Amino acid sequence: MFRTDIDYEAAVATRAAALQRWSQLDACQRREYRDQADFEAKNSVPDLKDQSLIPAKNVQLLLKEIRKRVDQDDPLSLLGIEPLDFEDAAIELAETLENVSEIRELYKLRKAATGTTKNAGITSDEASKLKNCFTQGRELFLAGRNGSLMVKPLNFFYALTAYAYGIIILNNPLRYRKDMIPGSHGMSYLPTDIQAQFGGDSPRGTFSDLVGAFPTHLIKTVIVSFNIDCSSSIMDYYHTRFDVSIGTLLSMIPEMADYYKLTTGRNSRCFPLQIVSANEPRSLTWEFQIGNGEIRPSSEALERSFRDFPRSERNGKSIVRVPAAHTSLLKTCLYTDLRGSLWFIENPFHPIILPEIAIHFLITSMFSNIMRYRPDEWGSVLLNEVSSGISLLTRHYFSSFQRKFLLLVLRSVSRYVPYAM
Repeated sequence: MFRTDIDYEAAVATRAAALQRWSQLDACQRREYRDQADFEAKNSVPDLKDQSLIPAKNVQLLLKEIRKRVDQDDPLSLLGIEPLDFEDAAIELAETLENVSEIRELYKLRKAATGTTKNAGITSDEASKLKNCFTQGRELFLAGRNGSLMVKPLNFFYALTAYAYGIIILNNPLRYRKDMIPGSHGMSYLPTDIQAQFGGDSPRGTFSDLVGAFPTHLIKTVIVSFNIDCSSSIMDYYHTRFDVSIGTLLSMIPEMADYYKLTTGRNSRCFPLQIVSANEPRSLTWEFQIGNGEIRPSSEALERSFRDFPRSERNGKSIVRVPAAHTSLLKTCLYTDLRGSLWFIENPFHPIILPEIAIHFLITSMFSNIMRYRPDEWGSVLLNEVSSGISLLTRHYFSSFQRKFLLLVLRSVSRYVPYAM
């Protein structure tokens, strides 16, 4: 997917300069060549359509998008939703996405490197395809929400898959048509070990492109707003293959933290995070306060996530100070819960930073496979015949997923960063 040993921008500049020379040759000088192709061959002019240059072009497109996002003011707006109106409001907001003109505008809003001309961005035909994806995703979600837990996993997984196509096209700098997405889930289910496998030499597809749809990791609250540069994470994704269990994935969901501790007896990988302005007179500095006063992440996890930034402890919390100008350099995994609060995640996939919606993609895929191919075991879990802890954890995951799913989608494709007030 990516090659950093070739400078694609230099190749573009070299070709442009060569073609400029060709245009300036007089008739006598042009007799030295049969045609322009002969001129390019004899002067070693790069062919930008050469397949070997595509991975280098991918790097250029990725870095260009990231630079634009990091440098610009974030265009998305926080949107608080009243708890009593929460479910209906989320569905209404999801329905507003199902409009061709709106999708074309969202493409230009969310892809910072898109041009500003009237015809820049995607075509109406392509936007119409995404509109149908969004409609299908919403209908599948509602069917899953209103249906029995026995069949929820399959409905929810395909609802997420349908929305993922739109998330990819509206955010992934390498994709601008739905038919560019490889025809695979982009991850594998390992039935013997009941694990998910992704990354490295795994087949490319929806999941790998979904990870690539987050070239930056937006951190936005009423106090702070910044983008973390995920270029190294996305490129490293194709170098390392991971096998992961459902338990590990559930331990990374903020809404599952208490139930994970209750049912397994182990701390989850989620730690409450507050970001406040530090008292630094010379420059704006953010103070990351991690933990709840009783538990905090390991020193190894903090070192991987905040390398080169000063750390300390105060009142049972881990404290990290990061100059605002350097926030894009962080290698940390931060998620936002239903209510808009931040959480630090002890990342088992470092240096890969998976967006939270990708975690749910893996979980719902695994549950849907268990549901389809091990219906007896799935039924036993739901009927509380295996373990009350496993049953409780499973049920709580799906109730949490139902509440948060549309918010995750809206945060990934809309003009808003919604949260429950």
